[in-house]
Amino acid sequence: MAGLTPMQAPTKGKMQALEGDRWELLVDPSAAESLGFLPEIPKTSPKREELKSEVLKSYQYMKDFDRHRSMMLAGGFYTSGKGFQKVAVVCLLLEEFYGLESNLTEDCTAWLLNAFRCYYDPEADSQSCQNAPASYYDEDWGGIVERGGWNKADCNVDYGNACFNDHHYHFGYFVVSAAILAKLQPSILENQMFVSYVDTLVRNTANPSSEDPYFPQFRTFDWFDLHSWSHGIVPSHDGKDQESTSEELNLLYGLTLWGRMTENWALQRLGATMLTLAAHTVREIFLMKDGNHFHPAGFVKNRVTGIFLQGKVDYTTWFGSKPEHIHGIQMLPLSPALQLTRTRSFCQQEWDSILSEVDLDSMTKAWASVLLTGSIAILDPDRAFEKLKEINEADLDGGLSRAWALYWASSEPGKPLPNFTAEKSAQSSLLGLVSSAAPDKRLFPRKQGHPVYPPVHEIVTGPKATNKFWANWLVKEGMDFPIFAMPYRLSWKQQKLQISAGGDLNEVFEASNPDRIKTYTMVSIEDFFLSAHELPQAVPAVRDQGLFGAQAELQDGEAILTFPIFSGMAYVTGCYSGGLTPEVSHPHGLERRKIRQGIWSFKNRRGIEYRVYVLEKDGTFADADFDALGQLNRQLNGYVRLAQVLAPGDVEVLDRHAQAVLVGWKLEVNGNGTVSYNFEKAGAQNVRLLHWAYGHHLPLVSNTSELANHPLV
Repeated sequence: MAGLTPMQAPTKGKMQALEGDRWELLVDPSAAESLGFLPEIPKTSPKREELKSEVLKSYQYMKDFDRHRSMMLAGGFYTSGKGFQKVAVVCLLLEEFYGLESNLTEDCTAWLLNAFRCYYDPEADSQSCQNAPASYYDEDWGGIVERGGWNKADCNVDYGNACFNDHHYHFGYFVVSAAILAKLQPSILENQMFVSYVDTLVRNTANPSSEDPYFPQFRTFDWFDLHSWSHGIVPSHDGKDQESTSEELNLLYGLTLWGRMTENWALQRLGATMLTLAAHTVREIFLMKDGNHFHPAGFVKNRVTGIFLQGKVDYTTWFGSKPEHIHGIQMLPLSPALQLTRTRSFCQQEWDSILSEVDLDSMTKAWASVLLTGSIAILDPDRAFEKLKEINEADLDGGLSRAWALYWASSEPGKPLPNFTAEKSAQSSLLGLVSSAAPDKRLFPRKQGHPVYPPVHEIVTGPKATNKFWANWLVKEGMDFPIFAMPYRLSWKQQKLQISAGGDLNEVFEASNPDRIKTYTMVSIEDFFLSAHELPQAVPAVRDQGLFGAQAELQDGEAILTFPIFSGMAYVTGCYSGGLTPEVSHPHGLERRKIRQGIWSFKNRRGIEYRVYVLEKDGTFADADFDALGQLNRQLNGYVRLAQVLAPGDVEVLDRHAQAVLVGWKLEVNGNGTVSYNFEKAGAQNVRLLHWAYGHHLPLVSNTSELANHPLV
């Protein structure tokens, strides 16, 4: 088989082509399912007595002046969520050292119960629930949003919760804390209001079912990129982003625990599967060891990515640029899930390259506590233990107690996880409904017409994607912004779809360290435009959407030009119907050459070559010609497809698969450890689809798919 040259995506490195109408990813959730509520410390450990004393001190600190209340009722969901998990873990530690029936444990559990009541019970005492944040239910987008940001029409309030930013961060803390409460007081699961509230948070962030009428399926998790995106509906020139991978893991860890506590086996296994996939992606792409081929070598030296956008990677954070910020945000919250990503080998390289040069005594004690637990405790737990003892309870990170920090260091988190084999199961789907009930109107009053970014089109009915790559095009202000259907970058220009791919990387080096790249982005210059001669005034709209892509269209009466846009698509496709004449153009002119019927070579002035295919509806190559400006000589009821050619040998592979048109994509996630991509195609049914894969897909894809390109080097 002739090779297809790997194509550079704007981020995540070079993509490789696979052929086949179905991919099957094999996932072993054993390590994720082995995680308990606390890492184990042997009963014979000499530190247990000291830890028992520290747990009592942390408990007393929270009890004094009712500090536990201000931690869990902190005005915003993010800060309150951190407070919940902080208190909840101390309750776990009380159970560990003093027993479940201890007055101390019962007292702490009551704190959790009373604080949760402020969120799930509309009749809760308003005086005792002051500063508990609350939500609306946005009927247009389909999701719960923080009231303060909505009322102020401000996407900066509570880190953008009202605009669907960071929901998996915010609500992950609550899900973990709810699972802990269920462990400590199982009878709480008989309280339907409590269970319904937590299930609503689960559905809002990670709803597994396409049949849920109130929430989009998997709001934040990207089943192609195999991690979540935190950016909501605020348009962005560089696409979606993810900063804190550790907070993503916390939600997925929480799903696993909540499923376990509620005996929802499917949710438990789904959470473990997603946690396994996300941890794999974090290890491969976000935490960079020597030899990482997903980023430029000069960027790998940073060891962590910082702000990872679809179109740019920037070694910084949204809130600060100090090393403790950039690295620390990948370490919090402190939870057992970190053991899946922060391996000893990675932490050693991170320490040697960056953190060894950071003075713990010169930074805030809050950030020092994060580095001590998330890095040094993995490398040198005894040193971390002694240094943590020097930090007062009040000075730790807002989501961390002193007892938990010291317990973590004492557990020697750098050691390998114990062997555990996940229970084998039948091939049953994990994508069932958590619930189909309407969110409680008393807790989530209904709202329409988002005050900042309402959805611009009503063509897409029901809950809408907010954190997917095409979401820029769902709001009016985002129509002029690009979307990243990797490896292609697409945008609109005068009712034409602008296509670019495979440019050079623009690398910006650190001024103080010229061998280290601070940020890189792909230079994107339009390669070609795909349009229809009869639609000069049509307004672009998104018609349908799924987990992996959407259908964008231009329409004038019966004349419709549809673009099926999917992550990893090998061809950019326009579907023409109703009397339209295709145009493939470039404002600076083009060079065209007919290869044979239905197959053309187009080059722009920069010498960038694309293969252009003209197909009838059934996928046969059409008898038609392009003029010098790129306009077809007849109307078409069929497809025009474009694919960039990087090397002469690429054309054989591209020509062979061009007649199979990707028009849909279904996901299967089964309890037996398989994640399946089922592609739906139009055109020639006897031709296998061609599709781009990221490098981190390849270790997971089974042999049922066949590589169609040279190995990545």
